[in-house]
Amino acid sequence: MYYYTTLPVTFLPSLVLVKDKEKFAKALGSRIRNIREAKSVSLKEFEAIEPSVDRHQLSRIETGKKIPSTYTVYKIAKALKVGTDEFFSGLR
Repeated sequence: MYYYTTLPVTFLPSLVLVKDKEKFAKALGSRIRNIREAKSVSLKEFEAIEPSVDRHQLSRIETGKKIPSTYTVYKIAKALKVGTDEFFSGLR
């Protein structure tokens, strides 16, 4: 079975086709975590920067246990000062 992201084309240059929803969630979460850690932002610090995404929610996203909404992805990207495309480019 194939899943398509529900993100608008403005956030995603092309549709991301994934064979496994779990793999997609883990890959997306891993990207978000890697970017956050590269910027030396802890979960607690992130929560202070963007209170609408608490550290428990972000942790669940980063571990692939939760797929974030489009708006949550936008808020995470804005807090980390990156474009949303950095989370999705190359995901398969």
